[in-house]
Amino acid sequence: MMKWLRTDSYSLPVVLAVGLHVGVLGVGLVAVDFNDADTPVPKRPPIVNATVVDVSQTIIGKREVEERAAQQRAAQVAVEKKKREAEKAKQKRETERKALEEKKRQVAQAKQAREKAEAQRRESDRQKAAAEKKQRLAEQEKQRLAQQAEKQRQAKEKAEKKRREEVARQAEADRLAEQERQRQEEASRLAAKEKAREEAEAARVAAAKEAEERAVAEAQMVQSISSLINNRVTSAWIRPPSARNNMKTQLRIYFLPNGEVMNVQITKGSGDALFDQRAVDAVYKVRRIEELADVDSYVFERNFRQVDLIFNPQDLRN
Repeated sequence: MMKWLRTDSYSLPVVLAVGLHVGVLGVGLVAVDFNDADTPVPKRPPIVNATVVDVSQTIIGKREVEERAAQQRAAQVAVEKKKREAEKAKQKRETERKALEEKKRQVAQAKQAREKAEAQRRESDRQKAAAEKKQRLAEQEKQRLAQQAEKQRQAKEKAEKKRREEVARQAEADRLAEQERQRQEEASRLAAKEKAREEAEAARVAAAKEAEERAVAEAQMVQSISSLINNRVTSAWIRPPSARNNMKTQLRIYFLPNGEVMNVQITKGSGDALFDQRAVDAVYKVRRIEELADVDSYVFERNFRQVDLIFNPQDLRN
């Protein structure tokens, strides 16, 4: 049996084609008589008993069928290969077209990027120039302001120096005026102090004189009212039978501001209870000393709020 090669290879069709041509050429050489000496005499066609033979069932027929099938397969492979090659070529052209378009796009992008970069560079240069100009103007303005500030500072210092000198002159004038004012105030204070001392001394002398006069008057009034109280108590006293000379009782009488007797206490007795009791009864009998109501309250509180009375009648028997 014949071993078949791969259908997608060119070896099989070539081998088949070469073999077919070699066979046809060999048959032709055998069948053709190359001897020109004798002219062939026509013969009487022999009577042939033909038998129908299915060529496809013969070895040659089978081989031809196989060759035709191989040729068809080879042609189909070639067609498919062509299709594949055409498809590959198409894909290659498409790829090349896309690559070309991509390259064009990249070139355009690169150009656009260069133009953009150039525009950015120009804009950067413009901004840089503007910034430098702005900085230059700012520096000039700064210098101008610094010069102006320096002039203002110098003017301010000059004005401040003048103001300090004026303040110093005014302060000196104020100091001298203050010294004069203090001197005058001190003189006025000393004069006022001397005057106040003189007035105080005069007032003290007057007050002392008045106090002395008031004390004399008060002493006279106290003496007078004390004698009046003693006389009235003595007048109201009822002599007891046991009363004798040199008998005396010391009483403490409490008066109200209107002169009424509020209370009586025996601070020192005579030794005779009846004599002492009659003295107390005499005070209660007097009941009120009307003259005390006209006495100044200060004098009353000092001398008559409580009165110590030594009761000692002078007309007693031995």
